[in-house]
Amino acid sequence: MKKLAAALALTLAAACASTPMNSSSTKDASGTPFGTSGIATRSIDAPNYILFSSPNAIRSVDFSSTGVYGLNLKGTITNKGFVPAGKIEGRGSFCADGKDWLSLSDLSIHKSSDGKSPEGSYVLGCASASGFQPASRDAVVAQ
Repeated sequence: MKKLAAALALTLAAACASTPMNSSSTKDASGTPFGTSGIATRSIDAPNYILFSSPNAIRSVDFSSTGVYGLNLKGTITNKGFVPAGKIEGRGSFCADGKDWLSLSDLSIHKSSDGKSPEGSYVLGCASASGFQPASRDAVVAQ
């Protein structure tokens, strides 16, 4: 019995030593890995967000604070742009006639009068002097 216990302990020690550690940048607030791609799939795990009152910057989520105020979209910044993790959250007004769009790849706002069609991931809404007002809580995510 002692030999079996010693062999089991040795096996567990070897297995733990050979298991790679995950980087803290690929974990959510609770320390759980996001997944194999490192992209958050739930807004509660997302390390970044876009605030629609000033959508030209991607901000880091402060997990020690109570939350983000105003309409925002949480997600992960990648080399292909911002990847949303869920729906638009927060309080604020939505525009009724959402024909403009915010590109999530480069955070540029495009007016419908420009004649361009959205490419990649984007949010439909209305461009305004005070930022961008989404038309709904949905973001269109390109695969």
